[in-house]
Amino acid sequence: MSRLLYVDNLSVTFDGFKAINGLSFEIGEKELRAIIGPNGAGKTTFMDLITGKTQPDSGTIRWGEKSASLIKKPESKIAQLGIGRKFQKPTVLESQTVCENLLMALANPRNPFSVLFYKKNFEDNEIIAKLSTQVNLERKLTTAASELSHGQKQWLEIGMLLAQDPKLLLIDEPAAGMTSIERQQTVKLLKNLANKRAILVVEHDMEFIRQLECRITVLHEGRVLAEGNFDFVMQHQSVIDVYLGR
Repeated sequence: MSRLLYVDNLSVTFDGFKAINGLSFEIGEKELRAIIGPNGAGKTTFMDLITGKTQPDSGTIRWGEKSASLIKKPESKIAQLGIGRKFQKPTVLESQTVCENLLMALANPRNPFSVLFYKKNFEDNEIIAKLSTQVNLERKLTTAASELSHGQKQWLEIGMLLAQDPKLLLIDEPAAGMTSIERQQTVKLLKNLANKRAILVVEHDMEFIRQLECRITVLHEGRVLAEGNFDFVMQHQSVIDVYLGR
């Protein structure tokens, strides 16, 4: 499997607190990976560093076949390179329909004025139909986002990111606030998406993590504590001491 993202010896300090401390990590082109760890382990800061929201004090972040450095690149440029991020709280346009939200997210180059006068074409209709099916919202295209359940809004935001055709999706706590059925459908969705792109999931729900059946990276005090499949991680004494046994 080709390496998509490579992080080496990454560190960043905030007001004397080392949020990330010599962290090294890599993920392949078509890989589903979960990141877990107690509060303050550095999970959110790690995603901030990957997306350019935060700059490291030291270390490297390299991307793609050419191993291009992401350090000091603006967030917009990193997004254009193919890294999409979904935060824990959905950020969809509540007054717009599912279809309209997906349409506005399409990667087509449009300025604000062209969007105002835009008329859907056949190709966009096809893409929106495919995206809505991928994220379990094919029957909700004409429904306002405000009428969706919390889980459905999560799916819509994932669909909006997929509209930009990212190579890596960073997804923060997708299971939070979902019903049991929605969680099961989200597990299936993420597994399917990983057939074509890399998916990095930060999550606290251990049953959700178990169902993902993927490699798990455990963070503690800003560095990798353990890495492996679910059973290996759950039986790792250091993980039990600092995370599961807290």
